[in-house]
Amino acid sequence: MKKILVSSVAALVLTSSALMAEESGLFVGIGTGYGQSEIKTDSTKQKLDGVSFETIVGYKSFFTPAFGLRYYINFAYANAEAENDLKPKIIMNYGLNIDALYNVIANANANFGVFVGVGAGANTWAAKNNEDFKAKTGFSAALNAGLRTQFGKHHGIEIVARVPFVDTKLENNRITGEEQTGSHIYNVGARYILSF
Repeated sequence: MKKILVSSVAALVLTSSALMAEESGLFVGIGTGYGQSEIKTDSTKQKLDGVSFETIVGYKSFFTPAFGLRYYINFAYANAEAENDLKPKIIMNYGLNIDALYNVIANANANFGVFVGVGAGANTWAAKNNEDFKAKTGFSAALNAGLRTQFGKHHGIEIVARVPFVDTKLENNRITGEEQTGSHIYNVGARYILSF
């Protein structure tokens, strides 16, 4: 009798978890955030910061009610300006990403969890209204991490942090000849996710 009761409770818990689990499927997202970048040479370093806008499109696969992976492409546009900067910059990031998803809480109305992953692609640096600064594109690799929630069946909100690892060679300084590189140090923000 005890074995039957334990088996029944276990089956009920597993069945109800499966009914409440977040589903695999396509998703799209939009987001905004704030980030910091820098342009540096061997002898100088200029900090830049600004607002970013992002869109993502991908597919998420859940293997258990709590654990899944998502695969997506991203495109982000960020302003990068310094105080009294006569040549404000823009940074565009685009690439492929994979994140591990873990739902800490799952019930019929909402899921709450965390994610961590990596992205690889490219960064393009350009200047607004400036013909002197030529656009440069370089390889990009970054760590993605954050908190996520899904409410209802289709809507989600995420708090996101992205930390890139790779600098982009911009150009050599015309006066000193030093190599000039640009790095996007971090970006934090929020996303709205629509799941299908």
